[in-house]
Amino acid sequence: MMQDRIKQKMNFSVYLSPITHNHIAHLIGFSDDPELIETMGWHPFRCNESERFIKTVEILTLPDRGDGEPITFCIIAHKNDVPIGYVTLKGIHNDKSKAEIGIAIMDGRYRSGGHGTEALKLVADYAFNTMNLSTIALTVFHSNTRAIKAYEKVGFKTVDILKKSWTMLNGEKIDMLLILDFACSHFEFYKFKNQ
Repeated sequence: MMQDRIKQKMNFSVYLSPITHNHIAHLIGFSDDPELIETMGWHPFRCNESERFIKTVEILTLPDRGDGEPITFCIIAHKNDVPIGYVTLKGIHNDKSKAEIGIAIMDGRYRSGGHGTEALKLVADYAFNTMNLSTIALTVFHSNTRAIKAYEKVGFKTVDILKKSWTMLNGEKIDMLLILDFACSHFEFYKFKNQ
């Protein structure tokens, strides 16, 4: 199983597990956090809105992605095996070896502790080494400086500004940053990890 392999090879505070209904039910309880509403641009979810939650985290923000089946993982804290967020590989384009990532640490108690950075490293490892993708991309609001710092720590680079590409809850269209990561930039990380 993927998360067992990751648990054995890495001494991280989080691991990834295929998301379940129970994970979603737990995470939905955090969706009304004002910081999440601001950084994710979503309407909070009610307890019976698991399907809307999954559809929302699988929305593509990049036009050139593929139509492969999304893969959503729950980010789980090792210490107490509690779900703290999600990470999704979506818009998987096998012909061009690329995908888009969506991620959120939904439990505010786990933000700013490196958990998102670790989850990104784990999903990048999976994308590059298991799925053999060559490029992963994501979008982020300019104002989400905490997320941008985490992306940069993992090796993502800002490459473009997508003008007025996201519609906020109030109807305002705002810019998003396009951030990319390439398999070749992770060579040393993976070489070290696999030894």
